[in-house]
Amino acid sequence: MEPAPAGWTRYLMKSKFGVGRDFSVLDGTEQQVFYVDGKVGPRPKADVQDASGAVTHHVVGQLLGIPKKMSITDAAGTELASMKAKMFSPIKSHIDINVAAGDPWTVEGSFIEKDYHVSSGGRPIIEISQKWVTVRDTYTLDVIDGVDPAFALAVVWAIDRWVERD
Repeated sequence: MEPAPAGWTRYLMKSKFGVGRDFSVLDGTEQQVFYVDGKVGPRPKADVQDASGAVTHHVVGQLLGIPKKMSITDAAGTELASMKAKMFSPIKSHIDINVAAGDPWTVEGSFIEKDYHVSSGGRPIIEISQKWVTVRDTYTLDVIDGVDPAFALAVVWAIDRWVERD
């Protein structure tokens, strides 16, 4: 894996085979540092776990919501962010993320090309791209220093489910 740009940390999110939408998350040395455990059911939901298996974040989507909504909480259930689509098309999309402790985040990009970025206050904070020619989905995720990577993974999982369920 190529190194991340200065001031950023790079992760690989690799989907696991099986029911649900699970991802192993590897660092630059290809060691697993997080696991995203997608749950099967009528509502999209997942737990983000650290390397020890402790849950750090929960993601829950609204059942058949129009507009679509996702909520991200910490392990204790305190809401950290909520997401809803402002404009959603398969070519160019825009999702707003209301962050409880800080400026709102904006997700923009081409979901059909699996290449998008998250910004806050006009400055990029997460860059996301997906390899197309793989058996399993693999995202490359660059997170700017100072942003909680587990929270960033919860956001990426929510976007992945949003796109895949459309």
